[in-house]
Amino acid sequence: MKRIKDFFSNSDRGGRWAAAGLLAGTAVSVVLSSPKYGVAVLAWVCPICLLAFFRLVPVRRKAVRAFPVLVLAHYLASLGVAPFPAPVLVLLCIYQSLVQLALYGADAWVVRRVGGLAGTLFFPSMAVGLEFLNTVYGGGIWWSVANSQYEFSWLAQLASVTGIWGISFVLYWTASVVVWVMGRGWNGKLGAVPGIYAGVLALVLGFGWYRYSGVDGGGRSVNVAGVTVSLVGLYETFYSDYSGGRVVVNPRGSVTDPAMRLVGQAEAGYVETADTVRFRRAVATIRAVNDRLFALSQLAVDRGARIVCWSEGNGIGWVTEEGGLIERGRRFAVQNNVYLLMALCLVHPGKITPGGKFLENEAVLIGPDGKVMTVFHKNNPVPMVEASRRGDGIIPVVQTPYGKLAVSICYDADQVGQMRQLARKKADFLLLPSGDWYAISPFHTYMAVYRGIENGCSVFREVSNGLSIASDYRGKVIGSRDWFGGGRTLWLADMPVGHVRTVYSRIGDVLPYGCLSYVLLTAVVLVFVRSRRRRGLSSTDRMALQL
Repeated sequence: MKRIKDFFSNSDRGGRWAAAGLLAGTAVSVVLSSPKYGVAVLAWVCPICLLAFFRLVPVRRKAVRAFPVLVLAHYLASLGVAPFPAPVLVLLCIYQSLVQLALYGADAWVVRRVGGLAGTLFFPSMAVGLEFLNTVYGGGIWWSVANSQYEFSWLAQLASVTGIWGISFVLYWTASVVVWVMGRGWNGKLGAVPGIYAGVLALVLGFGWYRYSGVDGGGRSVNVAGVTVSLVGLYETFYSDYSGGRVVVNPRGSVTDPAMRLVGQAEAGYVETADTVRFRRAVATIRAVNDRLFALSQLAVDRGARIVCWSEGNGIGWVTEEGGLIERGRRFAVQNNVYLLMALCLVHPGKITPGGKFLENEAVLIGPDGKVMTVFHKNNPVPMVEASRRGDGIIPVVQTPYGKLAVSICYDADQVGQMRQLARKKADFLLLPSGDWYAISPFHTYMAVYRGIENGCSVFREVSNGLSIASDYRGKVIGSRDWFGGGRTLWLADMPVGHVRTVYSRIGDVLPYGCLSYVLLTAVVLVFVRSRRRRGLSSTDRMALQL
């Protein structure tokens, strides 16, 4: 079989056409595999296209050709997804593109010098290493390619062994092996590489099938209810009270929509003035929202719920009203003999300053005896979006008759290292009140389910403006509610309860550290070999090489 590399090399014109086609495939894959569209299979296609471009296509200035394509593709993929102003988003896309160019350029340099299995492993190792460093220092797991593969349930089980890094590794290694074969042709001289790759993949999928098809962990369950009240009417009322005008908030819009910027100005006016007369209709709407939350919670209990969870920041008030809201929650829990997780947005009135924190994004868990079991503050407010005060980094886990219950909030679940507390504390299930927007749903919910697979616990994620889900330790869906698919404000799920030990909870991030070590070792060896070869040349040869 003729090598595809030879096909690309037939002529300069053929090379240019190949380059254009591969870059177009890259761009389409980047956009359509993004959280907005979620075409998971294209996450496998993208690195194949870009690797083939850098390894096989004989055109010059590859980085110059690829850079604008990548920036544009990332911008289209992130528009409405990343909650940042356009200038910040452009800078983020430029950074992402430069990192990709460094990755693919380094791989092309290495595979020219390292052959066989070792050569195919460099690209996935560096890609996973970069993902890991971005997670640790860049604000969370958001941009990991593994997030797109949740619905591939057998592969998703690998997260229980390696964390999501193993899923990313398999995807990137697939691309590396495919392009390696493309460069050689299937002519019987490929050696052991395809066989080793196929064996590893079969082992991974076999394990995934076994785990996903296994028995439920523990056999216990508890009826949990999710409750959310829409705040669209409140947003529009804020603006009306503030300006006397009218704004229409699109329920499927993002936080950066022009209408939401106007609402933000109105809310800032309310916070800074605390003028309950001017904003009297907004104040009345806030009371109605809180009343509705308790009414829906009562309806949930009447339908059999033993635990009720509100969505992130759905209960609203001034900080001075916190005691009254909690007291109301205590009475509710005692009267109904249930656990109530109140997710509150509490406001400190006063002048808003750049970078100032005037919100408390908290979750208050109240037991059936009326005792406040924990008051949890969101550990990781979304950068440049949330003006809320950061928590202490601890995820509380409390003992209940139904098992060990953990509490966290939304974006906290994007912090893989922090969420490993679930395994260390042997949590049986996690209540995760959250708030999303249309462009990141259901993607963001699926990201959170991975934390249950990694740490061996069930996850109940109640979401405003997104997909709410109840899943077990395998990520298997027990129940769900799509806010945009029906708009139900109340739903229930019979949650399985029971902690399952995972390999990942014991070994942690061994894989990404191993990947980084492999990249570093490869670089050191290649530099050493090159140095030895240069020293072995004659002085004339060295001068020629330098020229």
